[in-house]
Amino acid sequence: MSEGGERLTGPMVRWAYRFLLGREPETEAVIEAWCSVGGLGQLREGILVSPEMAGHSMSGFPEQGTWVENQPTGDAARACLILSGNATPDDEAIQALRLRCPSLRTMRRFLLNSPAIEHRLPRPEGPRSRPLRLLEQSFTLMGDSREPEFLGAPGFAPRHAALLRAAWPDGGEGRVMVEAGAGIGVTALGLAAGAPQHAALIAHEASLRRAAALATNLAENGLSMATSRAVAMGPVAAMMQREALSRLDLLRLNEPGAARLGVEMAPWLLERGTLTWISFDLGELLTDGGSGPAAVLLACLSAFPHIVAFDAAHEPHPMLDEVEMHAALHRALMRPDRRDEFLLCSDLDWLERYSLA
Repeated sequence: MSEGGERLTGPMVRWAYRFLLGREPETEAVIEAWCSVGGLGQLREGILVSPEMAGHSMSGFPEQGTWVENQPTGDAARACLILSGNATPDDEAIQALRLRCPSLRTMRRFLLNSPAIEHRLPRPEGPRSRPLRLLEQSFTLMGDSREPEFLGAPGFAPRHAALLRAAWPDGGEGRVMVEAGAGIGVTALGLAAGAPQHAALIAHEASLRRAAALATNLAENGLSMATSRAVAMGPVAAMMQREALSRLDLLRLNEPGAARLGVEMAPWLLERGTLTWISFDLGELLTDGGSGPAAVLLACLSAFPHIVAFDAAHEPHPMLDEVEMHAALHRALMRPDRRDEFLLCSDLDWLERYSLA
């Protein structure tokens, strides 16, 4: 039977979303709607021609949720093979793929590199550069001209730069900063601008394509105390041991699960006085099976003395009560990507010194 004629099931829809878009379907209603339209071929085509898939491809195929940490099943291998070709695979082909791809991440890479998928994805246009001004400092940003982070620069970098200049008036002398999920390095430039005297800036990025741009941006802008790592950061304690760090003054969590991890690490971070930025992804929090965005933000409010949100103009808004919390959630919801970044800190002494000028 051709894959276009095979009726869709809920698990098959889930695997298509996971393998192609790196995330779970939005709702059960979305799954039911796809199951009513026909086969996996129609679903594959619908995803491949979507703007989300184009943006996902240009962003290096990020993954959301914890599904990718599970072991491959026969159903996963079967969906992968159907998505990568036209014939329904037999048991021998399914077993062969499971042996070839021992993890869901490698199985996903197999699919995305298959001829049926790879030739349909937008191709990078090659390196481009654009000037970037942060706190009256000039930087050159390198990247692909269709990369969302490149197009959206400076993104959140102005607020990061302004916060560090206010929090560390000495220029960040001797401070250590670490990023998890640094992308192509836009925020790293903001951190360097705000703390020009930093002792170390270590930026982690798991996507090899984006990590290459990250390394270029650090080098091209003369950030001699900044280094890139083409891997996910992993557990913070293990990272600090690996990097031989005795202190951690700023931590930016921008990998999947950042908001929940910030809550879990609260005692450790507060003990060290670490300024912590967390990525707050509404889509991820609504689909990862845990408590929802409001509950996670309430947990942050309980765990940290202060949480600060920022508006579209990068002006700070301390969350003093649930009214401010819901205002912050609304601002995140109104953003095109449905995500924002919040600052977790032990004091607000820097607030009166904060300025974007």
